Amino acid sequence: MIKFGQTMRKKTSREVNLTPMIDIIFNLLIFFLITAVISQKGLNIKLPNAETAEKRPQKTLEITVTADNLITFNGNVVKKEDVFEMLKAEKERPDTEKHDVITLKADEKAHFGLFIFVMDTARKLGFENLAIAAERKLESEVEEH
Repeated sequence: MIKFGQTMRKKTSREVNLTPMIDIIFNLLIFFLITAVISQKGLNIKLPNAETAEKRPQKTLEITVTADNLITFNGNVVKKEDVFEMLKAEKERPDTEKHDVITLKADEKAHFGLFIFVMDTARKLGFENLAIAAERKLESEVEEH
């Protein structure tokens, strides 16, 4: 006779193979690292030329007005209404954290009134060490004028 009740059961492994998951995590890590390196790009502005342009100091707060009339503080876009509060917060920092110079940059095509607004706001708050950024003219350009 055939016995139906007693069958050999196969032992199944209850371990999870983590190798594919680790491969996926490493691929995602590589993807995000490469994307982060490629996407780190500064603002694309064209500074006007000046014969007396100098290099800026190390500890500087950079305020930029782009050709699209956006205002940025060290690369972070802020609204026009927030400029006063941002500069006020900079003024209230401890001396060890304050920036030595505020560098003002504006694209050649930026609205001049917006640039003056930023400069005037900084002066109202008592900032005296303002630097206006410009590209140094090449000697060939100096001779033409």
